[in-house]
Amino acid sequence: MKTVLNLPEQVRSLLRFPIPVAIATSLAVLLNLQVAHIIRMSDTLESQVIFACSAAFLASFAAHLWALSRNLATVWNLGTALAAAGAAAAIQSAHGDLYGQSLIALFGLALATMCTAHLRRAGTIESFWRFNLQLGIAIGMALGALLIVCGGLSLLLASLTFLFDFTVGNSHAHIWTTGAVLFAPLFALSMVPVEFDQPFALSPNPDLIEKSVSTVLNFALVPLILVYSVVLHIYAFKIAIVRSMPKGEIGWLVLAFGAIGTASYMVAYPWRDAGYRPVRWFMRSWFWLMILPTVLLMLAVWQRIGEYGVTPERYCLVLFALWLAAMVAYLGSTRGRMDLRVIPASLAIGLVLSSFGPWGSAATSVRSQLAQLQRVLDKAKLLSDGRLKLDPPRVATFKYLVWSNERVASILKSLYDLGALERLAPIFSSVTDSPFSKHQPPAVQLAALGLTKWGEAIESPVSVPPPVPPEPIGISVDTGAYNRLIGPFWITRSGLIGCDFGCPSSANLEIGGTSLALSGDFVTAGRNNDAVSFDLTTVFDRKSQEREPKAQAAQTLTLNAREGRNRALLMIVLPPTPMDNPPLKFESWILLKSAPLAKK
Repeated sequence: MKTVLNLPEQVRSLLRFPIPVAIATSLAVLLNLQVAHIIRMSDTLESQVIFACSAAFLASFAAHLWALSRNLATVWNLGTALAAAGAAAAIQSAHGDLYGQSLIALFGLALATMCTAHLRRAGTIESFWRFNLQLGIAIGMALGALLIVCGGLSLLLASLTFLFDFTVGNSHAHIWTTGAVLFAPLFALSMVPVEFDQPFALSPNPDLIEKSVSTVLNFALVPLILVYSVVLHIYAFKIAIVRSMPKGEIGWLVLAFGAIGTASYMVAYPWRDAGYRPVRWFMRSWFWLMILPTVLLMLAVWQRIGEYGVTPERYCLVLFALWLAAMVAYLGSTRGRMDLRVIPASLAIGLVLSSFGPWGSAATSVRSQLAQLQRVLDKAKLLSDGRLKLDPPRVATFKYLVWSNERVASILKSLYDLGALERLAPIFSSVTDSPFSKHQPPAVQLAALGLTKWGEAIESPVSVPPPVPPEPIGISVDTGAYNRLIGPFWITRSGLIGCDFGCPSSANLEIGGTSLALSGDFVTAGRNNDAVSFDLTTVFDRKSQEREPKAQAAQTLTLNAREGRNRALLMIVLPPTPMDNPPLKFESWILLKSAPLAKK
């Protein structure tokens, strides 16, 4: 006992949090071994270990605070902290390389450390506020000490190298790794207050910290928040007047505004009755001021989700909007009396729960993006019984769709970011060279579909044909008066195409044994004396279109051969677009009399 009492205050303070200290020490040793190349971890594994240990550190710290505030026995204290650390590490490990999910969980656990020591009847809001002020000071002091100590040691090593050619190797990496993972966290833990129930009260002779906070709140932060609130309300009235949906970017503006305002609300709590009039009015009205911005947020996010589906970012915006609505309902039920502890506690629960499980942001986003992809493919009539219907059934055909359709490319990029590309395997089961037939890395699968991991097209299927060009499709059969039907083929400015999807264009093409050629504005069928040609000026030339009767959409335009009206007929199927805005290609058929016309 005497030995413990003789220890420095910082060391005795660390003994209150043995599990976080053990986690930080273990992680520091592991990362230093990695820096020294004694052990080798991949970048992905290293990131996962760091996220898991960070979550375990915060969860065990919050559990220790909860147990210490209730004076639980040492066994219960350690057991609770170990259980919390194990659960947090397991959740982070389940995220894999979805680092966005891991960051959400870390933010939720950080909020939990603010309130676990005060979620009890004996706790007061004033003591809660004082504890978090001291906790914030501890974190700030730890960051300052990190910069001073590690920066000083790095400067010392750099000076030794410059003056004496001293070889340091990986010493700088060891210094900053140890500082960030071990020194700074332990420094902050040592400054955590021992007493949790000391209330905070404004002093008649405020110190420097109290004066600084009061000045920033009264003369800068709160006035700016109120002015911005007026701007958002004017924008809401503008939307109501012109009856237009809000812009998509409004969601992030409202999120930033709400987060800063809520943090300011918590900081300004001691000045709710003693601050200047704007601060007092702000403390009475803040959550009521967020009603209209929350409606704007929901409208903007609802529009984006309806058009493009759920993503983790939009999920978080919806979660924040629901939380703001819950806070307004809570204020209404308590007649405006807000318990500050509800703010971090409710946010912590919501963020941690949203970071895992089938209800979480990742799982919900994956389901939504898969549904969006199926909707796009169904609209293009490329799905049959839940499988791709491509002609030819090759991945090169699908790459053309990825290149030509930004929506499909965006969905694939979202699924890649969510680690869910393998969920596409059933859809691609009908594709002969499916990239999902073998368990390849997601980046390789995405590249096989024609995208880089940044969502950019690898190549243009128009300028670079598929490795093995698919065979042209078409028929050539007797039809009575016209004894030959040739088609279908597609006419474009750059050439002829033998299939509707995935075939390269060419000046020459053969359909069912009949040769076709495109030269300028003329398409020719057959060779030598049996050849017939058609003038495509009325199809390609806008000026000629003005003189010719304009065909209606979804009808067929017929052109006679130049060699005689009864010699051949070209039928062009017009797509459902007006002819004054010509499409890129035309489906075409030729009715032909293969024998030459008799001379009269």
